[in-house]
Amino acid sequence: MFRIPFVVPLHERDAESVKIVIAAWHLKNATVGIGRYARELIEALGRVDQVNHYEILIPHAEHPFTVRPNMRYRVIRFPLFRRRFWEQVAPLLVGPYDVLHFPYDSCVAWKRGRFVATIHDVKPLLFPVLRARTNLNSRIEQWLVGDRWEKIDHVITISEHSRRDLLAHVPLRPEQVTVTSLGLDAERFRPAEHRGENKPYVFCVAGADPTKNVGLLIDAFAKLPETLRSRFDLVLAGDVCKRLDIRAAVEHHGIGAHTKLVGVVSDRELVAYYQQATVFVFPSLYEGFGLPVLEAMGCGCPVICSNASSLPEVAGDAAELIDPHRAESLTDALVKVLGSSDVQATLRACGIARAKEFVWDRTARQTVAVYEQLIG
Repeated sequence: MFRIPFVVPLHERDAESVKIVIAAWHLKNATVGIGRYARELIEALGRVDQVNHYEILIPHAEHPFTVRPNMRYRVIRFPLFRRRFWEQVAPLLVGPYDVLHFPYDSCVAWKRGRFVATIHDVKPLLFPVLRARTNLNSRIEQWLVGDRWEKIDHVITISEHSRRDLLAHVPLRPEQVTVTSLGLDAERFRPAEHRGENKPYVFCVAGADPTKNVGLLIDAFAKLPETLRSRFDLVLAGDVCKRLDIRAAVEHHGIGAHTKLVGVVSDRELVAYYQQATVFVFPSLYEGFGLPVLEAMGCGCPVICSNASSLPEVAGDAAELIDPHRAESLTDALVKVLGSSDVQATLRACGIARAKEFVWDRTARQTVAVYEQLIG
């Protein structure tokens, strides 16, 4: 992490290059979710594309990127403005561009070129509890933008499952939606050279979103035979640890002595938790992709995940799949994996091989192809 001046000098544009603007608001939280996607994509674009010129709009002066001659990082701050205002105004301050890309689901009122949005999933459409409350800011944005689907020239999404959901629920044509699967930083998410000697544990990292379905894991862990459960702890990480119902479920099942809620962890800590876990469990009801599954596999951790949405597409044959609506299904999978070192070894080897199939440089090349297709 380093500080940059307001503008990093940019070489003169080549006649054959295009100017691509990426509005990276979510770099304010670059270790999870959309922030991680934006960070990894931008860094990979710098590695694979030295022809086109990029202007990266960021809301603060610190960023994790390598300085490159064809990339300029512009800090645009409005102390009183929140995201909805920032994303409308910031692109207007950088002059004409060929492509504007929001690496998340949003839209602009005024375009000065072609517009691309990455829509990771349609979860708010399928789960009303996740829909943002309508407030003055959102009403103003809706009034300014109008029909967003008329302004979006192309949508990038992150799995074939998400593409099918998009085409089923929003007015987009098939040729307007391109899948660019996510990647894995193999230098960071890799197996440990040595395993620790602490008590073995079942690991899960998740946000506070109720569709992460962590309550099912608590129920399933509590139903393990005592002779097996007593040998393992349950470790939960992420914002899910802030949920009072999760803490109440732990107390209700009487497994507090075997459960650790470690909260939000750093990248380095997350890798260590993956590396040392006996199994990683991801019982989510719905994912646009499911990056934690790949991260765990890359770290050599056996994976149990749900058979819902995009997760079978990501996990392939390298994970134990369960029904996310039945605690018994997860309990049976835990018994199978925790009770057999051979099963663990097989899942570990298959997971490492599967994770190697997903690389950010490929994601970046597919994204550049979308930009160039739009320009023609």
